[in-house]
Amino acid sequence: MRFDFVYNNKNHSPKGGAWRGLYLLLVAFLASCTKTAPDTFSHESVQQAAQRYYTYFVNGDAKQFVEGMADSQTFPEDYTRQMQDVIAQAAKELDRKGEVVRVEALSDSLYAADSTAYVFLDLVFADSVHEQVGVPMVFERGHWRVK
Repeated sequence: MRFDFVYNNKNHSPKGGAWRGLYLLLVAFLASCTKTAPDTFSHESVQQAAQRYYTYFVNGDAKQFVEGMADSQTFPEDYTRQMQDVIAQAAKELDRKGEVVRVEALSDSLYAADSTAYVFLDLVFADSVHEQVGVPMVFERGHWRVK
């Protein structure tokens, strides 16, 4: 692709704001098409991922949670639906204990040998009760996933 600009001798800017606008629009479009930045194999990154996925779970967003599972891209469509149903039911069971108002990462253990981690989360309920859960994670193709 070749762009030829005609310059005005007065201010050395391209003639026609339309080309500049088109160029800026093209740059903005390409920037919006980029994939999300990959995670890093770090304590902070795995804790953020576990917290994000478990928040999907407690909010009943089974689709997002299942998409965050290891190898979920290879699940057959029927299996994906079944997993979403199971996760939605488990979220309803958790909600019966009371509303979870916060999911907070407490600590984790990273295992470089097999690219896994175990994250300990604190669930804080509306009545100030705390419950700790452990979430196994795996680092897969540059992203943390629920194992």
